[in-house]
Amino acid sequence: MSHRHGTRGFTLIEILLAIVILVIVATTFARFAGSFSKSMGDASLRTIATGVATGRLELVRADPRYTRLVSLYGSGAGADTTGFPNYPRMRRRTTVVRDQAGGRDRTTITVRVTDPALRDTVSVTALVASP
Repeated sequence: MSHRHGTRGFTLIEILLAIVILVIVATTFARFAGSFSKSMGDASLRTIATGVATGRLELVRADPRYTRLVSLYGSGAGADTTGFPNYPRMRRRTTVVRDQAGGRDRTTITVRVTDPALRDTVSVTALVASP
């Protein structure tokens, strides 16, 4: 009888070790994919919030009624808005402050946007001088 040496299959220990390594690699990849997906969602939400803030800032800056900016945009329903398409909990707050001290006439416009899913506030500010 002839026996073939060196032609053996995998042992149970080798198979179990391969499975453990595969599980570790798959778990690590799944964590990375989840973290990457969350980061992309956060970046997308931040982009939307920045667009909301910038759009409002540009609207106020473009208004030709300079002397009325504080009353038009700095208070009331227009100054504090909650809910935007697809983002019902997003909140935009506009602050308009006119400073006429020292012979200068300038207005500071600040728009802050918050959302429970954002870690911090998106804020944009512009200084507008009297025309």
